[in-house]
Amino acid sequence: ITETAGGAEYRKLVHALPRRRWTINYTLLRDDLAARVLALYHRAYQMLAGFRVYDVDDHNSSASGRGAITNLDQTLTRLSAGVYQLRKEYGSGATPLGIGRPARTIYKPVAGSLVVAKNGVAVVSGVTLNTTNGQVTISPAPLVGDTITAGFEFDIPARFNSPIEVTALAKDARDCGAIELIELLQP
Repeated sequence: ITETAGGAEYRKLVHALPRRRWTINYTLLRDDLAARVLALYHRAYQMLAGFRVYDVDDHNSSASGRGAITNLDQTLTRLSAGVYQLRKEYGSGATPLGIGRPARTIYKPVAGSLVVAKNGVAVVSGVTLNTTNGQVTISPAPLVGDTITAGFEFDIPARFNSPIEVTALAKDARDCGAIELIELLQP
């Protein structure tokens, strides 16, 4: 958003996808917890590599709000014959500007949580889930006009967005201050 001296605003949608950011404050960490946080930080090569995050605000499921997962929760995107991408749309009803609802591509689904339907009827066999890229393969492949929906749980791929500084407060207490994480949109 750019504002002119006269108060007019010029708005441009640069990034239409939802992107989560988190700030985690660890004060007076137990020594063992500090070691685990630092181990993840080093294993991720500080801010280079990503890892899975459970976002308590998003509830990390395809269901709206805190509802139970059903095989009708979200419509999947067809990539090719029998291959679909998991996604989660946010909000309901009509949207301003006619640009559709914001949607997150799901790359890190939780194994064992997927339920699928074809045209509203449960699909109980021939479904394979790739938990590293969020793609669902259905065999035999549905027809092009079939609507494939699914319910699932997921993690959000993220990385550290700030360095971690640890201060020793006592023999078994550490202060890591604020740790910033940011979602990876294309992991």
